Amino acid sequence: MRAYNGGPDHKRAALGIYLSMVQSGGSSVKPYVYQPERRASEFKQAVLLLANKYPDVRVAWPDPVPHLKEIRARLESSGLSCADLVLSTAGFAEYFWRAEYALRYTDYYRGNLPEKSLEHFIATELLRLNTNAVFIDLASEGSPLPEIVKRMYHSESYAQDIMYPRGINDGKIGGDACAMPVPDAMANAAALTCSLEHFEGDADTRLFRELVRILRPGGRVVVVPLYLFIEPAIMTDPTYSATLDIPFDSEARIYCAEGWKNRHGRFYSPESLYSRIVKPCPEMRFSVYQVIGAVEAIHPSSYVRFCLLGERR
Repeated sequence: MRAYNGGPDHKRAALGIYLSMVQSGGSSVKPYVYQPERRASEFKQAVLLLANKYPDVRVAWPDPVPHLKEIRARLESSGLSCADLVLSTAGFAEYFWRAEYALRYTDYYRGNLPEKSLEHFIATELLRLNTNAVFIDLASEGSPLPEIVKRMYHSESYAQDIMYPRGINDGKIGGDACAMPVPDAMANAAALTCSLEHFEGDADTRLFRELVRILRPGGRVVVVPLYLFIEPAIMTDPTYSATLDIPFDSEARIYCAEGWKNRHGRFYSPESLYSRIVKPCPEMRFSVYQVIGAVEAIHPSSYVRFCLLGERR
């Protein structure tokens, strides 16, 4: 999600959005509509449509930067450890060179490759990948990360996405990330780069329950960026969402972002992160890292501020 630099266009609304939008009172699944045929053409008109449905709609982008100290204090008050993650410019430069983004993936995120490659770097660092790893890139779509992991770390590597044919085929796992067609304890490493925020309804909670199932003891999952704010918030481009019945969180304030071209992006408060992810997964130990030096040391376009590490007990 492009939350801090004005939101360059995505190739899609998200990297493989995983949705099982359960209808109220039942178990039938609504189809996901990325490009609705009936879409509001004017931003202001779309804001008004949303405002008719929800009591408090704001035209803004949730910006955590002025609130970083408060967010960190509230994380710790919620029982979540929060440590600094100091980035090494030399380490990132070496990773970028070895991954061969400029040679192999010339069309990948031309608008903001420094940010995307930085997310991959952070994920690989925290996952401690090696030749014994079985890695799954969740919501992978067309990301080069699975191939990079296989080539650089000689790990067994899979790309997972709802857009792939269901099952495991040629290194790709198709189907809903909340119910993957894989055996228990299949993997010991998983990553969500710029994707968890797009899981609508209770899919974020269900995803982590699924990760409890598929991760081996000692296995790790990294979420980068982890979008945090001082209140539960949903960011949306109303031209993409106002004509749809999207299950926005009832406790979240809705922020309308013009030109973002995504229907749903969740910002957790420290407390909602605990209630939605941490508390439902006692089998995992969670740590939050505040990324230090991303903007100053790596690239001005970098917007990652926090990331989440979950470790299977």
